Amino acid sequence: MSFLTPRLFAIAKMVDIEDVVADIGTDHAYLPIYLAKDNKAKKIYACDINEKPLEVAKHNINSFDVKDKIELILSDGISWLKHRPAIHINECIIAGLGSNTMLDILKNDSDQIDCYIIASQTSFDPIREWVKKNKYFIEQETIVLDNEILYEVIKVNKFAGTKVKNKLDILFGPILRKEINQLFLDKWVSEEAKLRNLLIQVPEQDSKHKQIQKKLKLLGKFINKELKQNETN
Repeated sequence: MSFLTPRLFAIAKMVDIEDVVADIGTDHAYLPIYLAKDNKAKKIYACDINEKPLEVAKHNINSFDVKDKIELILSDGISWLKHRPAIHINECIIAGLGSNTMLDILKNDSDQIDCYIIASQTSFDPIREWVKKNKYFIEQETIVLDNEILYEVIKVNKFAGTKVKNKLDILFGPILRKEINQLFLDKWVSEEAKLRNLLIQVPEQDSKHKQIQKKLKLLGKFINKELKQNETN
């Protein structure tokens, strides 16, 4: 289905066949419709906090004749699961939001959810710190170019995968940093330039100034090493 963006398609690829899925902040339900039509998921809960997008989603679901597979949920985040204890979600998708907003949603983390597929609009550091703190795992990580913006998409698995062990894992991703490609390098060269610009704007006495300096030091050391390796290969 051509209406999926590259980022949404990357998310869809991380869904296992015949799983039960929740899409948080579904908007017009394009992703759930794709998963239903492509027989990727056997049941999808399409959730949104606003009624108007769900009205459009309902129309789209009926148009594509997948109402037997998709249930619309009017709710803030994943809190609705508390009231429906019989439901078990294999993959919970949270995309199109900033990491801090996602962490607010994840405060309601539940045993009813096995995995999260996350595509944040902002830095992934807080998400990977959350994964490390909860002793969860990263099952998959990828970087995708969508509308000239580089996005990370990760799949968090509560039971198996790669551990987040240290600062490098938190910043770059435990899988991504060991499977480096051009998109990875492009993303972090761009991020380094953004951080340098930000450093100029933050007063030296501000605690954020030191945080940015530390991040730049770690980033610069790692990227320069990888760029040199690429040149010799």
